[in-house]
Amino acid sequence: MYIEKLSVINCRNIGNIELLPDKGFNILYGLNAQGKTNLLESVYLIANLKSFRGSKNEEIVKHDENYCSINACVNSKGVKRNLKLEIDKKIKKVKIDNKKPDSASEFFGYLRPILFSPEEVSLLKGYPSGRRSLLDRAVFQASPVFINRVMEYNRYLKQRNILLKEGKKLKGNDPWTEGLVSAGTRVRLERIKYLERILPLFKEAFQRITDGGERADIIYPLPLAAENVLKEQFHQELSRVEDREISFGQTLAGPHRDDPVFQINGKSVRHYGSQGQQRTFILAFKTAQIMDLENILGEPPVLLLDDMTGELDTFRQNHFFNFLKSRKGQVFITTTDIQPLLKAGIRDGRFFRVHQGSIQRIVSNEELL
Repeated sequence: MYIEKLSVINCRNIGNIELLPDKGFNILYGLNAQGKTNLLESVYLIANLKSFRGSKNEEIVKHDENYCSINACVNSKGVKRNLKLEIDKKIKKVKIDNKKPDSASEFFGYLRPILFSPEEVSLLKGYPSGRRSLLDRAVFQASPVFINRVMEYNRYLKQRNILLKEGKKLKGNDPWTEGLVSAGTRVRLERIKYLERILPLFKEAFQRITDGGERADIIYPLPLAAENVLKEQFHQELSRVEDREISFGQTLAGPHRDDPVFQINGKSVRHYGSQGQQRTFILAFKTAQIMDLENILGEPPVLLLDDMTGELDTFRQNHFFNFLKSRKGQVFITTTDIQPLLKAGIRDGRFFRVHQGSIQRIVSNEELL
């Protein structure tokens, strides 16, 4: 899977650019605030229809413009698809091969980029919602239909919260609670199954990065069980918080409140992990995600690596770059300093200088030195 051509118009500070990426490494370098991350965001947007920065439409569209347009020609196993996304201040419109899909969810799956960004490291020590988001994005990348499970659950959750705010006491057999439990159980089951699948890959990657000096784990609040068992557990959770839900006017149990536990050497990364350990944890998680998704797709996914040289020390950088060089696949890397990449042996591919929202390919080795 790789992008043959990317066109971006009016995305943040980007005016109008066209990029012909390499199938391998693509290095986007320049000073801060020039538009490097905006280019990665464009790729992420056209794949997921949302920004990894959590931005609203009006924040994505360039100042004093009315719309933003992103076009990508994607090649997967020799089959080409033209994806188009248009964003105005209110809505997003998508097309596949110049045809409007029946639903937005039909758009997902043609391009599945895996993102590494500095913001993700902070999720490990932040609120539970950040850790859930990190996990849910990975599950979604592996199985785009997961978003339908989450949307269904959120619909039941929203309606149930409205009833609770009105002071209505809900029992386990009312339709909104029953729907919440059924949808929520499927969300939990998808999360747990995903972790069960990638944990061996994750643990092995973490040990390699730390040269066997540390061990890591990810523990979901509920163990893997049959769907009917998880449903019964969910009903029991709601029963225990029934009185409190009336007082608070909201649903107090379910996958929207679950908090995956990230551990290093048996201790919580949230409470005890150093900056270096947090970065290693994310790096190992992304490595496992890459390997898992490649197994599912039968081809490498597209990787988006934002400011890796600024986030990782030389040892971790070299380990990850060696991993990437050993695998085939398209990679986009943003950096303010290309020397660490050159020293790591990343010379093949294409280098692009980004300046004030414009992009220029560098073809001369002398310009890189």
